[in-house]
Amino acid sequence: MLVYVDNKEVTIFAGATALDALRRYCTDEGISLPEGELYDAWGNVIASDSPMCDGRHIFTKSPR
Repeated sequence: MLVYVDNKEVTIFAGATALDALRRYCTDEGISLPEGELYDAWGNVIASDSPMCDGRHIFTKSPR
């Protein structure tokens, strides 16, 4: 499944959560897992266990 974290493509497994996507993103980028909230494309705070679907965008900083 293809999702986007901070506008970067990330491939994750079906059934993955926002935290799973964030972990894959950090691994791919070679960075540490950031602390703080996760946001959806509209700037709403989302839970780390929020289910992901193909094409979903999440952000480590509010996109607004």
